[in-house]
Amino acid sequence: MNSLQILIPLLAERKEDQMTLFKFAYQKIAEGYEKKLEPLILSVDLYQRLYERAKIYDPYREIKERSIEAAETALPLIEESVESYEGYEKLRAALAASIAGNLIDFNTAYHTPDLDSLVEVYKSILEIGFALDDSNHLWRRLKSQKGHIVFLADNAGETLFDIPLLRLFRDLEWRTTFVVKEEAMINDATWSDVAGSEIESLCKIVDTGGWAHGVPRRWVSQGFLDLVASCDLVISKGQANVESFPEIQREIGVETYYVIRAKCPHIASSLGAIIGDNVVLRRPYVE
Repeated sequence: MNSLQILIPLLAERKEDQMTLFKFAYQKIAEGYEKKLEPLILSVDLYQRLYERAKIYDPYREIKERSIEAAETALPLIEESVESYEGYEKLRAALAASIAGNLIDFNTAYHTPDLDSLVEVYKSILEIGFALDDSNHLWRRLKSQKGHIVFLADNAGETLFDIPLLRLFRDLEWRTTFVVKEEAMINDATWSDVAGSEIESLCKIVDTGGWAHGVPRRWVSQGFLDLVASCDLVISKGQANVESFPEIQREIGVETYYVIRAKCPHIASSLGAIIGDNVVLRRPYVE
């Protein structure tokens, strides 16, 4: 819960009010552990209660705006690089761009985003590659048929770094639905964060119908579940989706590629990775 050190000052300016919120938060965390709640469920419930107590529902708005500005500044150089490749290598470059965007994360312990080094991060990922690498399998799938991709977006600003990948899907004649959050839990991308971007011309944009980290089954809409059930392939961005989407994936049965930078021990371990690994991991519909 190191993220509380960022969140609570955004919810309250006065030290006394901050201390009240910290006390409330730690009490709820203790109760959650006693009840053996899943960490994701505990976190979502806690954040919802904190926002409601403070009567502030998008406290990361300024952080999101700075993230979008930083991504807009870095994107042209990254796009130029991606466009210099062809075929499978272009897919890898687009995936590297998408993972570079995943560093724009303000809710992970052990990780502090540097918005001034996004181009350098992209170049590093391109050079190092993916520790877990199913990109070749993804390339063969994209080339062998046409269909419908559901793209589970992650954070504001990060979504701009998904554009090279979305362009490639379009060029390969796949239809993409880009899924944002109905309401932001942290710096999650919502409709307003992608409005006016190229994403609008590349994809149909919908929301999860939920207010949560990731897409926990209990907090998404039936419309979202129906959308996933109707698609051919899912691209899932971010750590919260690694925690939450597998339940839906198993229920519906859909091939999914998890595209992230592993940034905390729990998520890294669940993937068979270590902190700092770049991941393009395929999980077929039958595990």
